[in-house]
Amino acid sequence: MSTMSRGATLRILLFPVFACISPLLYAAPASAYLSPAALRSLEAGEELRAASVGKGASLSIAPDHPAATRLRAELAGELPDVVVEALFLWKKPKKAGIEDEKLAAYNILRSVGSLTGIEYYSASRKTMRLFYEYSSLVSGPDGKLALPDSALGAVPLAETLYARQKDLSFGDNIYRYEFSSGEDYVRSLSVNLNTMRYGIVPVAQAEGLRVRSLALFTDDAILFYAVSSAKATVVPGVRGKLEDSFGNRAEAIYAWFAAKAALAWQKL
Repeated sequence: MSTMSRGATLRILLFPVFACISPLLYAAPASAYLSPAALRSLEAGEELRAASVGKGASLSIAPDHPAATRLRAELAGELPDVVVEALFLWKKPKKAGIEDEKLAAYNILRSVGSLTGIEYYSASRKTMRLFYEYSSLVSGPDGKLALPDSALGAVPLAETLYARQKDLSFGDNIYRYEFSSGEDYVRSLSVNLNTMRYGIVPVAQAEGLRVRSLALFTDDAILFYAVSSAKATVVPGVRGKLEDSFGNRAEAIYAWFAAKAALAWQKL
């Protein structure tokens, strides 16, 4: 056998071995994506928040990762009036292969029906308040036929679903949910398909409110980054309430994600 053919045979024999073990070696540490100060805060159990207003609204606490760079470019093209960010760190109870971890997180993000009944802290009322009175996937943008949550067996590159959600702040609305994935992340984007109101005050026309979640996998944790953005012309008093609401809602979504992830990781 020639040297070339022996080398080719060796590569063929070793490929399945590397394919089996490489998922355990995929992830960079969280320090690769965060400043030392931000990482210390997150590891201490804190959350990071930031808000930006005006046509120059932009991101300031996003992880240093290509998925966040793309998110930044999307926002730059949308020119929102309000941007509210929140960043969290969820420590994995154990490590698993990247595809298994991505699939678990992806199925959590798309389990829209399980958001029914979650609560968030209302800054104006100084108490916990019901977030979603009702949340369900639906068959299309007309919102007529409710669909149950379901789990996928593999992570797709991209997927679009629709949902009907009723919350006590913004009322009963239809949303388009866009999910996508990459080598070491999964993400979601929800977009309102009808005019939204904060109480009686209109705050966003159709497709004016966008909520993004990015789950970025590191070696021993998941960075959970949430960004709410709106094209909303509102008076300053209402704008402040809107910023608080966005931030507290991001915290509620993260708590929901973390609780679901703790259960999912037991099965990995």
